[in-house]
Amino acid sequence: MPRLLMVSQPTVAGVAQCVLDWSMGLRELGWEVTVACPAEGDLTEWCARVGLPTVRWESQRAPQAGVRTESAALRRIIDAFDPDLVMLHSSKAGLIGRLVLRGSRATVFVPHAWSFDAATGVAGRGALIWERLAGANWTDLILCVSAAEYARGVAAGVHATYQVTRNGVDVAGVRAAAGDAGRLRRDCGIEPSAALVVCLGRLTTQKGQDVLLRAWPSVPGGSSRQLALVGDGPDAAALAALADDTVTFVGGVDRNTALGWLAGADVVAVPSRWEGMALVPLEALALGTPVVASDVTGLREAVTPDVGTLVPPDDPDALAAALARWLAVDPPERGVVRDVARARAEAEFSLASTVTAVAAALADCADRRRAGCTNLRGLLC
Repeated sequence: MPRLLMVSQPTVAGVAQCVLDWSMGLRELGWEVTVACPAEGDLTEWCARVGLPTVRWESQRAPQAGVRTESAALRRIIDAFDPDLVMLHSSKAGLIGRLVLRGSRATVFVPHAWSFDAATGVAGRGALIWERLAGANWTDLILCVSAAEYARGVAAGVHATYQVTRNGVDVAGVRAAAGDAGRLRRDCGIEPSAALVVCLGRLTTQKGQDVLLRAWPSVPGGSSRQLALVGDGPDAAALAALADDTVTFVGGVDRNTALGWLAGADVVAVPSRWEGMALVPLEALALGTPVVASDVTGLREAVTPDVGTLVPPDDPDALAAALARWLAVDPPERGVVRDVARARAEAEFSLASTVTAVAAALADCADRRRAGCTNLRGLLC
């Protein structure tokens, strides 16, 4: 069986879920998969539940922190596991992995949002220079989780072999995990008549909860509408200072509970400043919940006018207006929207299709390595 080492930092939220889903799917297709990641977060526990082997790789999210020690640790892991391919998830794993490997093994990088979009000034310019260098010289394939992420990389001058494989979700599994759409509302004492907006994600600048909280007072309904921020993160205290008594900070919850919040919402808000291809809107659609999201990379491929609204990022007024429109939808029309959303998730964002495409990409990398051909330029479809 081909031996694949998945290397991931971070270990929470959407990237971790992708690593888990892809690893499980590839294992079913015959790959021998091991996940290298930090012990903190959710990923190690998730892998243990499904019998996926993991190896501890201590790594910090900050790109400049711990480069030397993290590189040495990952080199030992790679030498011990001796993989045929290494797949690096997100910017920190992409940095350390490619510094260690330098093209010595088949290397696939999955940005899950470009590092140079997450940084500004000198750090942003440095990230762009690095991606150009590593993409051209030390990456067999950059696997983009949205077409917009691919276009952004090409426009930024990151020359490499690319494949676009959009993120997917296990629609049936998401629905089963979420349970009855009204259960969470009942358990939390939310009145059936209350308008509930849910925002699920780490409390960080990237996810834009501050924009949502600035928009919230302009959403009509007064005390009859409620906003739930589900997740934890470094910006929790600053965000709490912007909130009124109609805002609930749910905190970090397990996956099933998080999906229950998405199912129980009238609208899911995704006010991100940048993304690769976020899973939250795909999960919301799978559950039949309309989405109001920022018009940024990836999100514009998920949210269409029949199931939600795209608004400019960092625009509280536009966000408030879009939320107001969706909260005003009457019950019969809302039922139609829910059916359309579920159908869209099934047709466009199937996890099985995603895993099949990822497996094909990895097999192609392995074949090109065996043929002595690396770093071909262009787009593979």
